[in-house]
Amino acid sequence: MSKPWKKYAAIMLPVSAILIALAVALPEWRGLVYLFFYAIPANSFIPVPHELGMIYFGQYYDPALIAIVAAIGTIAVCFIDYQVVTAAFQIEKLKKVRNSEVYGGAVHYFLKAPFISVLVAAAAPFIPFYIFRVLSPTAGYPLKRYMMAVFLGRLPRYYVFALMGSTLNTPNLAISLALIVITCALLYARVSKHLSKKSQTRPERTVVPVEPAQPSEELVTTA
Repeated sequence: MSKPWKKYAAIMLPVSAILIALAVALPEWRGLVYLFFYAIPANSFIPVPHELGMIYFGQYYDPALIAIVAAIGTIAVCFIDYQVVTAAFQIEKLKKVRNSEVYGGAVHYFLKAPFISVLVAAAAPFIPFYIFRVLSPTAGYPLKRYMMAVFLGRLPRYYVFALMGSTLNTPNLAISLALIVITCALLYARVSKHLSKKSQTRPERTVVPVEPAQPSEELVTTA
């Protein structure tokens, strides 16, 4: 196990043990513990809809508390994504991707305002976040800043969905969800198409990918 992973394990294992003990000892807080662990896979490459989780738990806990717990769970998985993507881009088979004009264009635009880009993408449900999940480590953007941007971006997003769960009745909630899903799907498609077209229409140039940052120096204690 590498040094960064040892640091991560040294943080997450005790935190997980404490949370499990808390869930056993205090049943009234058990849902928040479930939410924390739910937010981890729901914000990785696993296609689990985290919005539904916020709405569900928002029926039982304060929306602000829901947002904070879920956001902490979200940044807990940022390290895993960062490490996995960094390692993947070292594979020789991905050399064509690293040297492509599309990838170079995406890195070029991302580095103009990386913190704001990640923050807005984390907050807006219609922006394809997987793009920034890949660009942040491969463009050498520091893990600390990436995690902070994700945390600040997810907070208001989670709060809104948790608030929906706490205030709307079932029929209104179903209607609201349907409208949100349709709107986000349309905007998501338009944004993805725009980003792809914008990166492909840049002038031809030699692409020199930025070496990924060393995440071992960037790990943040989230406990």
